[in-house]
Amino acid sequence: MHPRFPLHRPLAALLLMMGALLHAAGPGGPAPAIQLKDQGGKAFSLEALRGQVVVVDFWASWCGPCRKSLPELDALQARFAGQGVRVVGISLDADASAVATFLEKVPVRFTILHDPAGQTGEAFSVVAMPTTFILDREGRIAARFEGGSHAQEEAAIVAALLAGGAAAGEVRVAAGLQATGALKAWRRGHLADPIMALDGDRLTALLREHVHASKEGAAGNGGAAGGGCGCN
Repeated sequence: MHPRFPLHRPLAALLLMMGALLHAAGPGGPAPAIQLKDQGGKAFSLEALRGQVVVVDFWASWCGPCRKSLPELDALQARFAGQGVRVVGISLDADASAVATFLEKVPVRFTILHDPAGQTGEAFSVVAMPTTFILDREGRIAARFEGGSHAQEEAAIVAALLAGGAAAGEVRVAAGLQATGALKAWRRGHLADPIMALDGDRLTALLREHVHASKEGAAGNGGAAGGGCGCN
């Protein structure tokens, strides 16, 4: 910082806080604490899973790619459970009934938590749906994947299982697809509705895709990529 242009103290404090938050949610940093309840009402803590490789997946009922990624994560846990891998899904839906309805259609066997307030989404700096984190045995974030990246997620799990495995990196969606500002990624279900209702004839689906694309573009930063939920 140039001595002639000192940074205003409140702004400096805000920037430091934002930097700490982003560091905590990026590869190499410690995972933020999670204090939620599972579907059975039992309290959940990441600390209880220390010593295992943990996959934390943020999803929502309206998120199209989540219909594909949740079953893939379920298969990953089944494959690697014997080696100490646990998958934890965190729904950021505001409506609990939407979560239940989704899970009836897309059942999974791993732990599902519900955070209607979005506090964990804030703590992990989620800007797209879905967003998946791989935590190493020490509770550090080894990798971050946005938008659904099954092959990379599996590779990151294998790397985290190796003794002394290094951070496996990250995959981010295009900047134009990130939810920014006051409207968070998990609050952008209106952009996906009714595009995520996948049933019906092809003509209806094409119309829904057109409406969805228009909403995405209107919510974006003016660029061609638009700025929707990060799930297309």
